[in-house]
Amino acid sequence: MGFLPIFLSKLSRKIKFNLICDFFGAVAPYHIGENMGKASFSVEKLTQISQSHINRENGLNYKVVDNSNTNSFNKYYEYDEFLQKAQTRYKEHVKQNMQKSAVENIFQEAIISIDMHHNSNDILDLFFELKQEFGGHELINLTIHKDEGYFTKNNKDFYPHKNILKKDDNNWYITKDGLNGKKDEDFSIKVDISEFSTILTPHAHAIFSMFDFSLGRNARMQKKDMMERLKFVAINLKMDYAPQKIYSAINSDNTFENEEDLKGFDNQIYLQNKNLSYINNQVAKKELELEELNSKLAKQYYILNDIIDKVTKKESELNDLIVQVLTKNDTLDSLSQDIYIKNETINNLSLIIRQKEFKLDEIDNQIYTKTQSIAM
Repeated sequence: MGFLPIFLSKLSRKIKFNLICDFFGAVAPYHIGENMGKASFSVEKLTQISQSHINRENGLNYKVVDNSNTNSFNKYYEYDEFLQKAQTRYKEHVKQNMQKSAVENIFQEAIISIDMHHNSNDILDLFFELKQEFGGHELINLTIHKDEGYFTKNNKDFYPHKNILKKDDNNWYITKDGLNGKKDEDFSIKVDISEFSTILTPHAHAIFSMFDFSLGRNARMQKKDMMERLKFVAINLKMDYAPQKIYSAINSDNTFENEEDLKGFDNQIYLQNKNLSYINNQVAKKELELEELNSKLAKQYYILNDIIDKVTKKESELNDLIVQVLTKNDTLDSLSQDIYIKNETINNLSLIIRQKEFKLDEIDNQIYTKTQSIAM
């Protein structure tokens, strides 16, 4: 279900609405504009709510300019396609099916601050480099928003759906007291938006997976690796490095009306983080147990004599195939045709490699396998 849906279910309707606004309108630096030009790489589990925000299907619009031509969307995998390939590779490596928890958490969302000149190719190159440096980081799809941000006037910031709102008449409104609004009706004072300064906060929503096809499992990152990743992102995108803070979402212009609400919010975060920490520890223990079992199983495989029997059987089958090739011209013609087709396949794969470098490891394995088949 994910942390955010569980957390939201425990809040009042009023607080829940404001929290959603803050989560998608002010949590990450790319929305509030506090760290423009500074690198950020905030990772969360992909949820239905976050996917709705990415697709702009949640009824909340954070655009501050009408021109969306600079936005973009690129798909590199279908979700089901990637999951199937990952499950197959995992079973080949681990000799058992992927656990349910691993399937449910295989996709993650990275919210990445960018500059206006960055495009999808820059992020694609970034993930290719992240894959080489840390493993995993298989990019599934990428959405870039360059039309979101906030306004400023008289040293005060105005965030859409928080303390300023664009209504159906295409005009902007603020509340009578200038504070945050809870409902559309609270925004009753029409303003001339040309009197405000517009601050754009471009960002990318990268849906990716830490599953590493070369390892046959998820690439693991420790806390120190995550800090190194942020530095790596800053260098790659040529942005400033500034460590992210967990509570950057809660600024001085607090959405909650009183200290009791804020305290309840903090308590909920503490409890959920504590629960999440416990679950992560349990998952880590299970993964270590699984690795130990796999290690023992591998040692047993080396000891078992049936490996020699299998090799002998394969050599016998290969000899039979050689005899058939030498004695049957029609089989030779068929094999020659197969070789031609496989060469064409290799050429196509080579082209795909050049176009999609981030699939390099997976395609190398396919080429290796096909080359071995041809050699046989």
